[in-house]
Parts: sequence; structure tokens; C-alpha cells
Amino acid sequence: MSLSDTQLRAIFGKPYSGKPELADRDGLSVRVTPAGTIIWQYRFRYDGRPARLTLGRYPDLKLADARKLVPELRNALANGIDPRVHWQQRNFQTGATVRECCEQFMKVRAAGLKPGTQATYLSAFNAHLYEAFENRRVESIRLGEWIDFFDKKAVISPVTAGAILKQLKTVLNWCVRRQMITSVDVLQLRVTDIGETSAVGNRVLTLIECGKIWRELDKSRATPTITNAIKCCQLTGARISELLKSKRTDFDLESMIWTVPIENSKTNLPIRRPISDALLSILKVQWRLYSSEWTFPAPNDFTKHLGIQSVNKLVREIKPRVGIPDWRIHDFRRTVSTRLSEAGVLPHVTEKMLGHVLGGVMAVYNKHDWLEEQSKAYQLWSEKVLLAVDGDSKIAFLHRA
Repeated sequence: MSLSDTQLRAIFGKPYSGKPELADRDGLSVRVTPAGTIIWQYRFRYDGRPARLTLGRYPDLKLADARKLVPELRNALANGIDPRVHWQQRNFQTGATVRECCEQFMKVRAAGLKPGTQATYLSAFNAHLYEAFENRRVESIRLGEWIDFFDKKAVISPVTAGAILKQLKTVLNWCVRRQMITSVDVLQLRVTDIGETSAVGNRVLTLIECGKIWRELDKSRATPTITNAIKCCQLTGARISELLKSKRTDFDLESMIWTVPIENSKTNLPIRRPISDALLSILKVQWRLYSSEWTFPAPNDFTKHLGIQSVNKLVREIKPRVGIPDWRIHDFRRTVSTRLSEAGVLPHVTEKMLGHVLGGVMAVYNKHDWLEEQSKAYQLWSEKVLLAVDGDSKIAFLHRA
């Protein structure tokens, strides 16, 4: 019995436990994974041996379009040509360049990506991929050429080389599924073959170190909006991007809740955090100093929010003066979570403070934000940090309030 669109739609993307292969007609069939992924294949005999050719995935390749390919493949077979060879030559002739793959990826996928992710892709494409192997079809680029390409990148930065490979593989895998290109050898490479993955930080600051950083910020000649953004990051454990993109309207002073909207949330879910007394005092300073919708406006243009470059520049400047090795702003998140856990704050509370999505069954059924527990934890944390700022040398550990 032939396949139908209704049947395929009912299977696609849903848990599947039926027959792994469903036949259509004239050698065309689909292979279905337990996760509901549907892959078109053409089965034939060549040189007396059974063989199969993968044509693409449903619904990128629709039923009617898949059936249109069969006469072409049967004709190649009738002329003594291996359909696999014919398919490779056919797609090589109509393949795309690296630049065309990247541009098509952004054209179709950009709308579903966050602005920051879009900017990351575009920056990498402009700096590394748009001009790579210019005017050559992707299928014509040998694996050895790709390895040479990445080796040159790795001389400058192994981490950058690894990041470019990951982005390239995302684009090319997408293009294979869209049948813009056939599968290419570069997809076999792993980051460790040509570079390094970005190191996961493990620095947890002490309270005394937190106090040193705060005092150094106070000594700095930087614009207050920059120093205050870093202080708020230290007090909240929030992602710096969540703070920089925050607006006055995100802070409800009646309920004393800061809500990070979906468009600023890495998890694509709103994040709710209590506003501590220490955080509120900094917010009031910001709102008094700057007439802007942004909580942390750019120093020279209040219509825009402060950029991460300004924050990172100040961090680099004060690092030598603070005397804390290998310190970076993201360490505040790890520090808040670790020190509060040491003080007895439960993991689900610290996870909510960091804006993480809870795992397992809790992620599905428990939508509680534990705001009261968060508030107590933030109050404990901010009080101890401010004592450390005042130079209280006894504040070595965060004890229960």
C-alpha cells in the first residue's frame, strides 16, 4: 500500500514503535526512527547486489517531490549508471558555495534565533566563512583542505577554530537536510581534531575577593552605569546580558520583583527574581542619573543599552589591581550558587536565582519560582557582600543568617 501525506504527518516528530521501514512504490520507501524522524530512501539492485540511496528527510522533501525523483533514478539504472553516483553528480552540479550555505541559513533560520545568536553567527560568517573557498562548491572541497583551513585558525586561537567548526557543521547539516548539498567529509571532523572547546570556568570567589572587586570598582574612573552593572551582576548572579538589556518597566517596585522577559532569557522563559534592598539602592541611583528606558544605558547614547564590550573592558582594567587570578564576570554566577549552597540554601532555589530551568519531572509540573526563599537568600548574600566591601576580614565564609 502506498504512503500518504496524512500517514506521514501522523508519524513525523512523534514517538514511533511501528515498522522501521515503510514502502511506497517503485523502490521508494521511508525509514522511521523511534523519535519520529522520517528519511526517504530509494532501494535498488546494482551489479546484482541490493543497495539503497538516502534522498532526504520529510517534510523537507515532501511525498510528491520524492516520487518525482524515482523516474530519474530508474533511468540512470537502466543506462548502467549506479544511482548513487548519479545522485552525487547531480547534486554536485547544483550544489552551493560556503557563502551561499551561510546566507541561506541566515535567511531562513534568523527569524527563529535570538538577536545575540544572530549577531554571533553573522560575526563568524563575516570574519571566517564568507570568503572561505570563494566560488567553490562545498562538495568539491576536500577534507584535507578543510583541515588546513582550520589549522591556520588554530594557530591564532584553538578555541576560535573549534567554535567556527561547530557553526559550520550546524549550517552544513541544515543544508544537507534541505538538499542544498550532499553530505560532505568536513562533517566528520570533531572540535578536538582541529582546535579546542571553550573551557568551562571553575573559579568560585570568596567573600573577601568579592569585597575587593567591589572596592576596586568604586575606585575606578569608569562611568557609573558600567560599575553599577557589574555590582548588580555580583549581587544577583544574573547573566550580564539580562541586566544590560533590562528596562525600568521590568522592575516592579510594588511587588519587588524583577522579571526578565522571554526575549532576554536564554531559556526562552521569563525569569522572576526578588529585588533585594542592595539591588534597589543601585537601581535608584541608575534611574536618578540617567533619563532612559534602559536600566543601564550606554554612556554616550541613552537610547541604547550598555554594551558588553564596555563591561569587559573595565573588568580587564581592574584585574591586575584586584590581584585575583583568572577572574571573569561570569564567575559571579558560580560564586552566588556555591556560597549560598554552602550556607544551606536548597539547590532548586539557587537554580531559580540563576535563571536555570529545573530538570526532570519538576521542569514539567512545578512552575513555582520560590520567590520567598529567593528573597531570603538574596538578602543573606547581599548583606555579607556589603560587609566584605566594608573590609570585614572575618567574612571568610557565608554562614546561615
